[in-house]
Amino acid sequence: MRQTWNHIVWCHWPVEPEQVSAFLPDGLTPDLFEGKAWVGLIPFSMQNLRVPGLSFLTRLLRVNNFGEVNVRTYVTGPDGTSGVWFCTLDSDDWLAVATANGAFGLPYRLARTQLEETGTSRRWISRRRRDGARAEVAVTFDDHSWRPAREGLETFLVERYRLFTLRRGKLYRGELHHQPWSVAPATLTHLVSETVAAAGVSVSGEPHVLVGQAVGVTVYPLRRVRLN
Repeated sequence: MRQTWNHIVWCHWPVEPEQVSAFLPDGLTPDLFEGKAWVGLIPFSMQNLRVPGLSFLTRLLRVNNFGEVNVRTYVTGPDGTSGVWFCTLDSDDWLAVATANGAFGLPYRLARTQLEETGTSRRWISRRRRDGARAEVAVTFDDHSWRPAREGLETFLVERYRLFTLRRGKLYRGELHHQPWSVAPATLTHLVSETVAAAGVSVSGEPHVLVGQAVGVTVYPLRRVRLN
């Protein structure tokens, strides 16, 4: 699949590894930075979704552009490769939710999402339909401060090109490709993180916050991960 990710905001908190280990499946362990696991609340818009052979259908059904808010953490697989583990992914498109749940085993949930953006601010609002859990993130940033992610914590958090998922009880890995992110530091002006708590993670303090410019993404088919 090909798609564009835009209007992204990364909010991350350090947590004790035991919090993450508690909900990971067999074969995965927390990927740590300076002894801490990290959990992110990350809203963005998915645009220009193109599925090989189905591009016309996605446009016809209006599923090629939608908002998403995910709660995620970072993990190491049984072969030592690192990637993303999604706790939940909230989206405002019912067909995308159904397809991702069925085909990829990803924990998508139907929600109402809304983006408000000016040149120097972004505000995401999301409310999950089933349990009412909310995610709201509002930030301001300097529109002239775009740069590559800095080596260390920033690249650990944002430069991720692999995901893990459970599909019919089996562990799978998915690879993706895009150009390195162009990011800018941001100031948090409003935050509601109910979806993080609903995922079973307790966070505290101010999160580490970045915003990013749009990237074109290619997502490759899932491959089974063999456990040792």
